Amino acid sequence: MKSEAPIVFRRLKLREGRGFSLGEIKEAGLNVGKVRLLGIPVDTRRDTVHGENVKTLKETATSAEKDGYRSRRPKMFPKRFSGKVYRGLTSAGKKMRGLKS
Repeated sequence: MKSEAPIVFRRLKLREGRGFSLGEIKEAGLNVGKVRLLGIPVDTRRDTVHGENVKTLKETATSAEKDGYRSRRPKMFPKRFSGKVYRGLTSAGKKMRGLKS
């Protein structure tokens, strides 16, 4: 397992988690916004708190702050322009949308 990934117990087995739970983040003395800015994964669906994960989170956060790592903001793509036919502004579009028989 990676050292940065949280541990999740599932049916008496250990597996790599998708992200740290909100309780683990709170117990580590951090907030969700800061953790996400550092590029550390957050799993809002989990509600368990494991001591090993809290320790790993603290180490990862301090090393990420020291390295100055920040995740990039997601790119925003503009909405596609729907044409006149789709909006029903032409005779063919009116037939297609059922506005004209």
